Amino acid sequence: MYGPAGSLTAASPVARPPTACRRPARPLTICCPIFSPSTFRFITSIIPNHHQNLNPPVIRDAHSAEIERLRSEADYEHQQMVECFERASDCYESGSKAEAPYWSQQGREHQERRNDLNEAISQLCQAIKAARNAAESRAPKTDASAFHGARTIFQQAKSDHEAAQAEFKRLKAERDRLKAEFDSAQAEHIRLKDEFQRKLEAVKAERRRARDQTLDRANIRSSERADAKIITKPDGTTQIYHGGLGKGDGIGHGHTVLDQSGHKTYDRDAFAAHGHQNFTDDPAKSYPGKGQWGELRHGWIDNHAVTWCEGLGVNAGQTLICDGHVNREYFDAHHDHYGPDTKYKTGDRIEDITDAMKRPKYYSGPSK
Repeated sequence: MYGPAGSLTAASPVARPPTACRRPARPLTICCPIFSPSTFRFITSIIPNHHQNLNPPVIRDAHSAEIERLRSEADYEHQQMVECFERASDCYESGSKAEAPYWSQQGREHQERRNDLNEAISQLCQAIKAARNAAESRAPKTDASAFHGARTIFQQAKSDHEAAQAEFKRLKAERDRLKAEFDSAQAEHIRLKDEFQRKLEAVKAERRRARDQTLDRANIRSSERADAKIITKPDGTTQIYHGGLGKGDGIGHGHTVLDQSGHKTYDRDAFAAHGHQNFTDDPAKSYPGKGQWGELRHGWIDNHAVTWCEGLGVNAGQTLICDGHVNREYFDAHHDHYGPDTKYKTGDRIEDITDAMKRPKYYSGPSK
């Protein structure tokens, strides 16, 4: 029945009987060959050599269409087989026994072709499975210990990464906190700097105002104001030097004095002569006596302005004195004692006792 290369040959001729069966005869289609030439060559080469290095996915993808074709032909042969056997049975039942052997023979031939096709499909599937198993058997086996070792290394690396990430987040939060503190401190610095500048300008403005007021009271010329030098003495008097060469208190400067109340007591123009004529206070000005002290007077000692009074009674022989021409209120709190000790009864001079006591000095003129 089968010829070379899996093809079918025609069966022994059977005379076609007359069509006396109940079912009309249909033409029989004999499908030859079973395999396409390429599939037949593949089957005959792969079955004994399935141990070779074949790629299962490549084999499956390359012959899936061929498998589907063989399955379709096998289904067709099965249907033809059923129809031929049914026709043979119909012929026997209808009395046309001469036609029955023909359909029976055709059914067996279809049956054999169906079985051959199914066997071919099975062998082709087994070849693909064998190639897959061979490929899997030759694939490198995974060492469990190596896997676990790699897994341990991965877990450690993951843990180190998470720890580093947590440390990074902590440092970033710390950096953000410090930056916020820095920004706040910088803003406070700018605020304080602005406040300082504002107050500095206010102080400068106040000093300029006070300076201008002092120069106004002293009637200093506008040409001498810029470099005029103002000094406030411990006795409360204000000394103003103006009009000197190069600077306010330079060579040939003028000199103006204001007392504690802002009254002018001395006024000498630049390059003018020194002397009593420059004092503006009445030299004879005096204040009534007080207790064991005589009247308070203004005077000069070698052109040095002073305020003084003499002791009376138990203070006889003692003198109270201070620099400048001052009023009673200032004098009572700022004066020096000269003469015998009438207070502590030590027999020494009172100025030696007050010097030893390191009391402030308010007289700095001649014969001190």
